[in-house]
Amino acid sequence: MQINRGQSNLSFNGRQRRGGSSGLFFAFWLASMVVIIFITMNFNRVQSSTMEMIYGTSTPTVDAVTWATQGEAAFQQGNLPEAVDYYRKASEMELDNLDVQFEFVRALVYRSFAGRNFEFLVEEALAVAERSVQAYPDDPRSQAMYTLALVQNGRSEEAIASGIRTIELAPQWAEGHAYLSMAYRAQARWRLAIESGERAIQLDDSSVDAKRAFALSLAFVGEFDAAIQQYNQAISIAPRMDALYFELAVYYLTREDYNAAIAAYDQVLANDPRNVKAYTRKCETYFRQRDDARAQEACEQALALDNTFPEAWRQLGMVRYTRRNYEGAIEAFETCAGIQEEGGFALDQREIECWYLRGLAHYLLDDCPVAVPVLQEALTMFPDQNVERLIYEGLGFCANSDPEFDDSIIPTPIPPTPVPPEPIGIY
Repeated sequence: MQINRGQSNLSFNGRQRRGGSSGLFFAFWLASMVVIIFITMNFNRVQSSTMEMIYGTSTPTVDAVTWATQGEAAFQQGNLPEAVDYYRKASEMELDNLDVQFEFVRALVYRSFAGRNFEFLVEEALAVAERSVQAYPDDPRSQAMYTLALVQNGRSEEAIASGIRTIELAPQWAEGHAYLSMAYRAQARWRLAIESGERAIQLDDSSVDAKRAFALSLAFVGEFDAAIQQYNQAISIAPRMDALYFELAVYYLTREDYNAAIAAYDQVLANDPRNVKAYTRKCETYFRQRDDARAQEACEQALALDNTFPEAWRQLGMVRYTRRNYEGAIEAFETCAGIQEEGGFALDQREIECWYLRGLAHYLLDDCPVAVPVLQEALTMFPDQNVERLIYEGLGFCANSDPEFDDSIIPTPIPPTPVPPEPIGIY
């Protein structure tokens, strides 16, 4: 049988015959076109995957609205550290967004209530508010945040002017009236504080800041039951805002309702088991009840969480002092003083007990050479009349206990002058 080579797929000279090559070429061309079309249609995804292989996974850019939304969610959950961080990022991205700047200032102020170590945040709040009010002096949001920041920085007279400007620009805005009420209260203009606070809740009964401002103004004139009612209503609106519980507890304490105050602090701890300030306030409350064992336990729990919290060291020193553990008291007071000195705390903002009680503890240990300079330093911290009297008594004890003691170093006491009582604050 003869093989027809013309129809065979075989080629003995190393090349395919012309009749078979056209089909293979067409198949290769079709496959190539499919690949090209696929790459073209999926170019962005392919490019992204390729870039990730070369440079690593790409991170999408988060805009200011997203950061602010996360900040609001954290604030509502009572997580003020995260709220401040998110709002700060949003603030830096959109300096002209006054809604973001307003909420950032508000978050900074509430976060500053966590303790004296956080008071620097009100300075940041003021800087943000000043920048906004300079850029937009006729916007009620910039004036309102400026009012709030001024109040927290002790510039209440300026805050009143800014608060009045706020309600001129937005007479129906509850927060504007609330912050003006706070400014009036800081100036002891209690009638105007109450009127502004009441107006705020009339405009918006669901505003936490309005209820808080009204409560503060009522408490200033001794209407503690009415103030407590306003705080409880505010808490029903914002159950995770710890500032409300701390202030509420203060007014329970004015009524000597210690169990209610402890319950308020326990609610803070239920929301945030690592809240150092709540443990410190429990320590203070137990100390008032003369339950020194529980007081010491609460202070030690606070310091286990944060050993740089000066109020906890101060209160622990006071508990030890009362229990006649003078060496332990001195140790706690020295730590407290060192933290505040290193932190650059102003003299009138320091925990003065960490000085004058430390000096008295040294005297009780028969160590007047150390006691006297510590007591003298306490005199520079603007003590009230009761503390000043104790300091002079301590200096006098040292003078009487040593015939060779140079009593010329003891200053002449300044005649007492009546001073109005300080309004009870969050600290």
